[in-house]
Amino acid sequence: MNKVKIVQAIVKLYFVGALAGSFVHIISAAEKLGLSGWEAWSTPFMIDGLALIGMVMRSDDFSAATRTLGFRVQLVMGAFSLIANVYAAQNIGGVIYGVMIVALYIAAEWITDRVESAQVDRDREAAIKRTEAAQKAAATRKRNARTAKAKNTRAINKLERQFAK
Repeated sequence: MNKVKIVQAIVKLYFVGALAGSFVHIISAAEKLGLSGWEAWSTPFMIDGLALIGMVMRSDDFSAATRTLGFRVQLVMGAFSLIANVYAAQNIGGVIYGVMIVALYIAAEWITDRVESAQVDRDREAAIKRTEAAQKAAATRKRNARTAKAKNTRAINKLERQFAK
């Protein structure tokens, strides 16, 4: 297993931990609002579940418009999650903990989006070199075409002068 995969796995573990803490806090917030049983237990799926859907929608497999929508869904549901986590608190420590859970969720998501292997850099450099080579080849073809046209023009002028005599 390479180091990139290890880092991604550790970050995902932090993400799962934050999600579990948020799950419990959202249930507590729902119970404080008078919900009980399945109603309280379904609330995290409505909030953090939609945030997860937004996260998946932001992946490279989707169009730019879908990724933008996913980001907005994540922002809105992240705000609801933050509110629920803070509302569930019994004291200032709980408020801080609730904020930290959402911050950990955001940090894990941010880190996961940015972890890349060294191969990505090599691929970018190779793409730049291919682009530069293609541009150089296009410039050479253009210069060769101008040179050929100039030679043809000189040859035609020479023939015209010979026939004019």
